[in-house]
Amino acid sequence: REFTPKDDAWDKAMQYWQTLKTDDDAVFDKEYTFDGSTIEPMITYGTNPGMGMGISNNIPNAEDVEGGVATYEKSLNYMGFAQGDTMIGKPVDYVFLGSCTNGRIEDFRAFASIVKGKHKADNVIAWLVPGSHIVESQIKEEGILDILTEAGFTLRQPGCSACLAMNDDKIPAGKYAVSTSNRNFEGRQGPGSRTMLASPLVAAASAVMGVVTDPRGM
Repeated sequence: REFTPKDDAWDKAMQYWQTLKTDDDAVFDKEYTFDGSTIEPMITYGTNPGMGMGISNNIPNAEDVEGGVATYEKSLNYMGFAQGDTMIGKPVDYVFLGSCTNGRIEDFRAFASIVKGKHKADNVIAWLVPGSHIVESQIKEEGILDILTEAGFTLRQPGCSACLAMNDDKIPAGKYAVSTSNRNFEGRQGPGSRTMLASPLVAAASAVMGVVTDPRGM
């Protein structure tokens, strides 16, 4: 369809996407059931989304992963990490909650559930960016904005922001960002930036503690 000048195309697209679901009478060749409560919070340690692990684990050795030793070592060198390192306690300079991936109202609810009654670490710069104006309105209507404000956070205008560093929202070279976006390639969030992809819960816990933190202990 064509959007008139009075329409907000992004909001309407997000609203449509949120209504997508499988038909009630759909038939599948196989069905799998997973208990989400048993899945450990994840975080990436490298420079592609596949280089992730349970947050309590140690970074694996090169011979235990696919893709070649040289490529693996190059990725760790870029991130400033080493094989066998634990991710818990790693430094955090920026926290980004947002993008079309994790800027939904559910994500802000999760983030708020961790930071409520706490306060942002002084060493962390946090960019909280709703995925649409609809989400922004829900954040205000549900009182989430009050929780975020009391915890020392500021809500930013909806948009892409630090997901791909198209505007001034760039992570400086050498700085570490815990990001809820979906790509952690070299320079994705700014030239020389170092991105650790994680969930809104991990992002919230890390923003409060000032280092990579397992939200299960919050």
